[in-house]
Amino acid sequence: MEELKRIGIFTKVVQAKSFSEAARQLGVAKSAVSKQIRLLEDQIDVRLFNRSTRKLSLTEAGEIYYRHCEHIVNRAEFALDELHNYQNQPTGTLRISAPIPFGRTILIPVIKQLRELYPKLNVDLQLDDKIVNVVEQGIDLTLRVGALQDSNLIAKKLCDTPAVLIASPQYLVNYGLPNKPSALVNHQWLALSVQASPYAKTFFHKITGEKTSVSLQGNLSINSVESIIAAALNGLGVAMLAKVTIEELLKSGQLVSLLSDYQAAPVPIYAVYPHREYLPSKVKIFLKLLEKYCANASWTTLT
Repeated sequence: MEELKRIGIFTKVVQAKSFSEAARQLGVAKSAVSKQIRLLEDQIDVRLFNRSTRKLSLTEAGEIYYRHCEHIVNRAEFALDELHNYQNQPTGTLRISAPIPFGRTILIPVIKQLRELYPKLNVDLQLDDKIVNVVEQGIDLTLRVGALQDSNLIAKKLCDTPAVLIASPQYLVNYGLPNKPSALVNHQWLALSVQASPYAKTFFHKITGEKTSVSLQGNLSINSVESIIAAALNGLGVAMLAKVTIEELLKSGQLVSLLSDYQAAPVPIYAVYPHREYLPSKVKIFLKLLEKYCANASWTTLT
């Protein structure tokens, strides 16, 4: 039982990204958390964390161990949830909507977890790059990306994901590599048609903090993020996209990140639902899974 307790504390430290914050969330002293982690490392004879005065990170062994511990903690938490909600099991159909690329990269993995836990709960996933009317269409929960318009709906911020300026290697061979934000005006810009034209974007130099604003006119305007990605892959231009939608393409080298010395404001991701009160258990459970998934994703920047 002591090992299970320490696994829970270890998982909390990883998710909180610090011993101090984990201790605060657990309501114990930082020294108590440090002691339990030290005892856990002694017990399994593995160093789990790289510790420094500025940053806390997992060792390679720690990353492997965390993947298993996270699963154990999640299963334990949901076992308790099932007991607590035995009289009120999630039933019926959970209706979810999202822009197409975000449904693919965020919702599908979370729905997989939900189905494993509650195989009798039906899920109706509706993917559309247009903003849907949640109330009229009977949607229980939707993902919204970017700045939210004023609304009577309830919005819960899940996380931020970096905005990444990208192009294909072939495009860069044909048109060259921009070395500063102002150089983008000489490039082929891929514009999302729902955004205002010309497209205004502000970049900050990562070292100096120098602020540069550019105004870009789209050479090709497209109403779908998936199609923007396809156009970029085919060498048709440069685009600014949320990292969550293109992370695998960046890792594989099919797309290349540009202006590495600069960064733009991150893209916020929200869960939006019609009502705060009397939230159905099926929505509560899915929202909890969604929050955990986003909090631990590699494309996430927590705020």
